[in-house]
Order: sequence, then structure tokens, then C-alpha cells
Amino acid sequence: MRARSFARLSCSVAVALLGCASFPRMTEPPLQPAPPVEWLRGEGGVRLYSSSVRPTGTPVGVVLFVVHPEVGSAPLYPKLVAALQEAGFVASMFHPRGTGYSSGLRGDLDDYQLFLADHRQSLAEVRTRFGATPVFLMGHSAGAAFALELAATDKSPLAGVVLVNPAYKLRNAEGLSPSFGDYLVFAWNMIFRPAALTVDMNSKPSAVAHPADRAEGEAMQADPLVVRYFSMRYLLAQRQVMDRCATNAALTSAPVLLLQGDQDLMVDSRGNDEILAAARNRDTTKLVVAGGGHGSSSVETMVEPLVAWLRAHLPQASDLLRSPASEP
Repeated sequence: MRARSFARLSCSVAVALLGCASFPRMTEPPLQPAPPVEWLRGEGGVRLYSSSVRPTGTPVGVVLFVVHPEVGSAPLYPKLVAALQEAGFVASMFHPRGTGYSSGLRGDLDDYQLFLADHRQSLAEVRTRFGATPVFLMGHSAGAAFALELAATDKSPLAGVVLVNPAYKLRNAEGLSPSFGDYLVFAWNMIFRPAALTVDMNSKPSAVAHPADRAEGEAMQADPLVVRYFSMRYLLAQRQVMDRCATNAALTSAPVLLLQGDQDLMVDSRGNDEILAAARNRDTTKLVVAGGGHGSSSVETMVEPLVAWLRAHLPQASDLLRSPASEP
């Protein structure tokens, strides 16, 4: 009995000690971006990073990357961006407050609606810059959940939404998921210190089984621009957006393309099917990426079919397909 009581006490002390750890709070990015940069001013005066890779001549469409909070300094999908530029698309990048090159407290927010408002501002800015040019949203992992949230609440038509391994239904995976001890610490901090920066979102990349995901995680861990430490209230608010994926798909009028890595150890593919089944627009496509993990390998190995889907969903292409002249 005494041994059991001592074990419980030791566990409680360990949780308390771990729960008291926290990381420094930063309000400015540790790196500055290379030009060209198109800075925006967000609510509260924060400086928001925006940049676009444009094609030669008049663009046929815009792909707005809706990023997750762990965006880093490495170029985002270089093969895809080059292919988009060659095909006449603008590839537009935007970092919400507290992420990437944008200012704002990194890893914590007392009002998460400001973060979501930054995404809405980025879409409004794209439409201002490029007028009537068709706009596609593309989100990866948690970014896919943000893309669906943005599409569901946007009042103007979108040409399409691309979801890559959306973080909706998750499963436990070594190096990618918290341990039982982590959950104890999370609970402690959620109750007593919800605003403290306590959760390392990329603590054990070397344990990840998928080689490309492991290399990507290790590169992110070494990248000073990547936000690694988050508060519990921040992650809880993000989780609520992720939980709305299927609901938001039902509110989204745009066609949906979903890329699913067949070796993604983090995402439960049944959640992907649930999202597509709930989609309001029945123009849905799922492409299973052979050998694709959770990270960018599920994008960079699918450039050709991804760009083909975008081109097929340009309004001009759709109109042509529906015209009498295209009938046999």
C-alpha cells in the first residue's frame, strides 16, 4: 500500500515538475524573408508576411497556400510552385500572425479568432490583387482544416479546394503523437497554465518511421523560423477547427481534391472519406499517393495530376466541357 501511494506521489510530482516547464515568449520572427515580400497589416497592427510567385503574362488562376502554424523558412513545395508558374498560375504564400515571418506572439493567442481572421484577410487581399482571376485554396495537415474553415465562411465563389492529408481523424504514431505522460502534462497545463508555452510539436522526429517525413521533421526541428512550442489553449482552439472539417466541407460549395498519402501514419484515412462524403459539392476527387507520407512527399510526387486537376477546374475549362461543341 505504501509503495502504491509513493508511486502515485512520485507521478504527481513528476507531472507537476514537467508541467512547470515553459519556453520563452517571442513576438517577432528570428529570421527575415528574402524579397519579394508584400507585407499586410493585420488587426492589432501585426505585420503579416505575404509573397507570390507569378507566371509570365496574365495568370489563369491563383493557388493560395493556407499554411499551418509550423511553416518554416524552406521553400514551400518547390516542384509544385515551378509547375504552377509554368502552367500560368500564381502561387501565393501567406503567414498568419505568430507564424513564419509574420509578427505576433508565437505559439499562443488569447483570441484565436484573430488567427482565423488573418486567413480571411489573405484571401481578400488575393482577390484585390488579382481581380476576377479564379482562386483555389490549398491546405496541408492542419492547414487543410484551416482551408475548409476559410472556404465554408467565404461568401465569394472559389474555383476549388485542395486538401493534403487533412488533420481531422488522427491516429497514434511513433514520433508524431504524444505519449501517455505527455497527456498528463497537457492536462496539468490546461487546468493551471493554459497560456504557457509548454507543448513541443516536433520533439522526436528521429523516431518517425517514414523516411521522407523523418527527414522533413528533422529539418523543421533545426529551422529557427518554425514555431515549436505552443500553449494548451492555442492547441485546443486549433483542435476545434480540425474537428469541424466534415461540417465545413458540407458548407463549402467549391469542388474538392484530396491527396492521401498511403503511408501517412498520422491521419486515419476513414476521416478523409468522411470529409468527402460530407462535401456539399459532389465534384470530389481523392488521389491516393503511392509511398506518400504525411508531409510534402504527398505533394511533390503528385505535381502533374494536381496541376491537371486545377486546370480542369478553371471556369473557362468547365464552360468548355459543358458547351454543345464538346458533346460527341
